[in-house]
Amino acid sequence: MIRLSEICHILPSSLFLAGVDVLGNDATYWGSFSNVYRASYLGQTVALKRMRVFESDAEAAQFKIRQKFCREALVWQHLKHPNVLPFIGIDPENFESLCIVSPWMENGTALSYLKLNGYNDVDIMLYGIGQGLAYLHSLEVIHGDLRGANILVDDDGNARIADFGLAVLTDMSTQTSSTYPGSVRWMAPELLYPASQGYDKFQRTRSSDVYSFACVCVELYTGLVPFSDIRYDATVALKVVAGERPGRPTWDDGPRKGRMPSALWTLVQSCWSQVCNQRPSVTTIIKYFKRDIVKGRC
Repeated sequence: MIRLSEICHILPSSLFLAGVDVLGNDATYWGSFSNVYRASYLGQTVALKRMRVFESDAEAAQFKIRQKFCREALVWQHLKHPNVLPFIGIDPENFESLCIVSPWMENGTALSYLKLNGYNDVDIMLYGIGQGLAYLHSLEVIHGDLRGANILVDDDGNARIADFGLAVLTDMSTQTSSTYPGSVRWMAPELLYPASQGYDKFQRTRSSDVYSFACVCVELYTGLVPFSDIRYDATVALKVVAGERPGRPTWDDGPRKGRMPSALWTLVQSCWSQVCNQRPSVTTIIKYFKRDIVKGRC
């Protein structure tokens, strides 16, 4: 396992917590690079996100995982918004590797919440996600991995954007590697094939976050990942680069019959424009929801 001393020196000591108690031996959720445990801190149920690093991993792989952890902590610690999952601190005591501590969201992800409670509030959920994303962009933070699995729901039913492992500041958003981390089905064409937009480097931008937001709209309306009928991510990537997009969400399951409203579908289509500078800003997205969604509910 990685020694704590290898990474502690680049994180402020003020972020470290004492007295976090893990509840149970097994992780509750498993991700590509981390496990999430239920824990207790100062009488509050919290989530303990543990990065998975093994001695058998190549040194370069270990470094990337440590880098991802530190980036997430350093970006996340400054974020405070009703639609962003709060950052509590870092636990250095329970495991050999450091863990990020955040409030436990009993309602789980936006997808699981809507499936359990019905889809009547899906537009309000999307409005909250848009507000959270607008807040991030106002601080020059690009999320980089916006998708349903990274959106949690608090006790009041509010969407909370989470998982800042790929988040970057706008002046640090280029990458020269030939392999790019992220979730292919939510990635903009310029991220899948930078040369298609005239880029010589992989570069996350506000526009690529906006593209991902459009995919989240379709995902939450259908309860399925984008291009759910296509098995392989590589096939999805080829289609997206060629200009193909998921179809307009429609459903006919019991009492829930219809399709995504025309105004929202038009917005979604503009958000995943093939040309990145033709996509609207998140501010424009928020104006749409205020005008057509929130006002209509008052």
